[in-house]
Amino acid sequence: MGLLLCTRCAQHPFYYEKLDINLWSIQELSYVIYHYPIMLPTDLVDRKLSGWIRDELHMGILAAKLEQYMGSGEGGELQERLLLMILRESNYYKQQEISYFETEYRRLRHIDRDQFYDLLGDAYFHMGRYGRAIEAYTESLHYQDSMLVKMKLGSACVTVMQFRRASDIFEQVFVETAAMEPLRKLYFISKLEPSVKTIEKYIDHIDTEMLADWELQYDNVLTQAEDSEHVRQIDDVYQRDRSEFRKEAKLWLVKWKKEYREKV
Repeated sequence: MGLLLCTRCAQHPFYYEKLDINLWSIQELSYVIYHYPIMLPTDLVDRKLSGWIRDELHMGILAAKLEQYMGSGEGGELQERLLLMILRESNYYKQQEISYFETEYRRLRHIDRDQFYDLLGDAYFHMGRYGRAIEAYTESLHYQDSMLVKMKLGSACVTVMQFRRASDIFEQVFVETAAMEPLRKLYFISKLEPSVKTIEKYIDHIDTEMLADWELQYDNVLTQAEDSEHVRQIDDVYQRDRSEFRKEAKLWLVKWKKEYREKV
């Protein structure tokens, strides 16, 4: 996460393990609280956090207020009060936005476990943490069987190239619902990984017009990818200097492997 508009920036960040990010300012902390309430544990605001706010951000008054209220209760209601205090003191969100957060945080405290893990998976997927999204969607399905969550799980598996697992999931959804969307997903998987041929078992369920439309969708996405700025940069290096390309290729592979590991 890049720094947001900051009044004070810490010399040492606050590491938030659940998101695997370093926070450097009260604005960044507020951003995480506001945008990812589903990920906030009931003990996020503790003395470790208040100590960081005091020592690194030099916001002693806010730290003292937080510590004063820490001893006045426990659980979700106490955390709600502490979180709202941080949002107000950050001056990053308007009162209308804070009121929205308050309503949403209360709603999330009372949802069923299957909904909780479904929303948690959505949040991780939005962040590009696809491995954690897979774990959350899988946990949601332990509590409640849902075709929608299965589709999300399959899509997350495709993103990290777990094509066979994704294929099994989409096939199951099709068998149970007879919907065409899982077949479309299976068709695209067969294009991405030809060794996964599940779609061949159901090709008679797809009319010629629909198959042509899917082919066009795939070709359009492929054309866009081939014409992307990143691909053009790689091609420019290749055309200009093959020796330089080999050096760059090694760096790109290291970078891509690192990005993949972060996803899973």
